[in-house]
Amino acid sequence: MLPVRPFLNTFEAYSWEPSTAEIAKQYGLNPNEIVRMDLNTSPFQPTAWLKKLSSKLSSTQVQLYPDTSYREFRENVSAYTGRSMDEILVGNGGDECLEIIAQTFLEKGRKAVMSSPSYSYFRVCSEIMGAEVVRIPRKHDFSDDVESILEAVDSSTGVIFLCSPNNPTGNVTPINVVKKIVSQVKCSVVVDEAYFEYCGQTCTSLIDSYPNLIVVRTLSKAFSLAGARVGYALAAEETVKHLNKVRPPNSLSVISLELANTALKNIAQVRKWAQKVVEERNRLARQISSLDGVKVINTEANFLLLIFDSNQADKVYYELMKRGFVVRNLSSVIAGGLRVTVSTPRNNQRFLKALEEKALGGL
Repeated sequence: MLPVRPFLNTFEAYSWEPSTAEIAKQYGLNPNEIVRMDLNTSPFQPTAWLKKLSSKLSSTQVQLYPDTSYREFRENVSAYTGRSMDEILVGNGGDECLEIIAQTFLEKGRKAVMSSPSYSYFRVCSEIMGAEVVRIPRKHDFSDDVESILEAVDSSTGVIFLCSPNNPTGNVTPINVVKKIVSQVKCSVVVDEAYFEYCGQTCTSLIDSYPNLIVVRTLSKAFSLAGARVGYALAAEETVKHLNKVRPPNSLSVISLELANTALKNIAQVRKWAQKVVEERNRLARQISSLDGVKVINTEANFLLLIFDSNQADKVYYELMKRGFVVRNLSSVIAGGLRVTVSTPRNNQRFLKALEEKALGGL
């Protein structure tokens, strides 16, 4: 037997989503018929950006490593966010930024405090570093229990993880709440703003006053670049210096950087896509709210949280899966909960019909 770290014997790894091919095989479907409404990605293909990339591919120096400082990308992020280039950490998606943060502030004997339920990768990154994870249950309305979070913090706490809008509940952590937390603790406070473009609320202005605040963002959602794997974090210059000490030198490809730089120069298009998703989210929420047996939780992200009566969530989930609509089953963490990513108007309407006529109708 390989001498792996003992903790891996009981460690709960991140739950990977099945591939479209695997789902098609399991349910006897044509892969082209499957609609992924479980990944919280954008329904829009950035065709124009890909065409631009295609025209430059023959001259792209893929035989070389990228600029390890990611200077051009940081310049574009700086223009978009208004933060200094020296306040920007670059990562292979927001997930790598979270890993870097965990490697910088956590180890055995330290604690990571987080609201629950929230993005499970917070826990994964923390436990891999040997830290103790302290989960603070959210209130009945899914808001952060601020007082309990603060009570859980002690001298061994390395990081507090917040998510705004939160995945999977979709609610934001108000800026005044972030300020209350970050002003009363000495440890790092991480706010994952992966869905920022759908709500417009950010706490980045607090970085000027609180060097222990780190804001994580991604180009995987509103920017339609989940497959490119590009993310960044914003923090005080001194904090970024420490984070860069453990950052891998070349984790972003020259292809991904090319797409990311193009995206950041086309913010107007990103905002149009985000607005379309918000409009569809609100329309879909109104229509689902009229159905019996399901409650819609209002969100500020690109997904809806649906709460079903009794133990019906599993049944609805499988009925939808059989019809090619893949959603996220959350019933193990939120009773009766399914998370549904907003798709195109056509797919959303087809989903609504399947939910009403087949899934709910068969219960």
